Amino acid sequence: MSHKGRRIDVAKMEQIIAKLTDMPKVTHRAIFSTSGYTGPACLKARKRGVELYTLQRWKKSIDQDFPDFKRAGTPGDFLRFRSNLLFWNKFRCTYATSKSESFAKLDPAIRVLNKNGTCHAQWSTLGDCQKELLVRSTGALSMLEPAQVAFKEFSRRLNSTETEFQFGPEWPSSHTLDLSQDEIYLQLPEGRMTPIDEMTIVGFLHWRSQMIPLDFMILKNVLNDSVFAGAAIADIGSGDGRMFAMIFPEKGHQVEIHRFQIPKQQQNRIREINIGDNSYDGGYRISRR
Repeated sequence: MSHKGRRIDVAKMEQIIAKLTDMPKVTHRAIFSTSGYTGPACLKARKRGVELYTLQRWKKSIDQDFPDFKRAGTPGDFLRFRSNLLFWNKFRCTYATSKSESFAKLDPAIRVLNKNGTCHAQWSTLGDCQKELLVRSTGALSMLEPAQVAFKEFSRRLNSTETEFQFGPEWPSSHTLDLSQDEIYLQLPEGRMTPIDEMTIVGFLHWRSQMIPLDFMILKNVLNDSVFAGAAIADIGSGDGRMFAMIFPEKGHQVEIHRFQIPKQQQNRIREINIGDNSYDGGYRISRR
């Protein structure tokens, strides 16, 4: 989230309202900003029936904004988040084609292409590709018996509050991923292009536990100062942009927990959004942590 940039003034407000007016499928018109709005911009929005919200750091006691959470303390007192993830360690990766041709030592900077020889839609280099495939592998293996047994043992002796990083014991493993649907082609050093249909990982697995810092944010209606929602947001710790959010409701005690991920392509599109002739840095932007 970007907290830089000037407040949205009346000229920018008129541009945004014009864009919203051009979207007939939008049934509820609202604008979110982390940098605020000028007085004339608020008057313009009120006149045109547009709700204005601002996202602020949430540091006050929870019950000041959410009376149903009596004596809950500050958000930091109320909630801590520990991420437990499976990781590969001391591993090597081998890539293979459908014709049983294999490659064990490839430069991570090798370009990843599609079947037409142009840039791959998801990855630019083999290094980028491998990082995401390792996460795909541990995501699948974490649900199987060896990892589950190891996690039960690890969790019994896990200190959940004091140590930022904790590591479980390692065990040897191997995993072969089917990549035939990913349309991965590599530009090899000798110039030829080859498809990659399998990736085999050989190494050691272990569980890693980490205390994750939380961003506590509160969403307020600028025009009437009412609270819309409060949230605790954190990167899950997997390194691929997956995030976790706990949403506090305006009324009641039912806290919602969500996991989400903004694809890299969508992140780039969000960063490229322009209002008018110049890019504007005062609005609500989501970025990979």
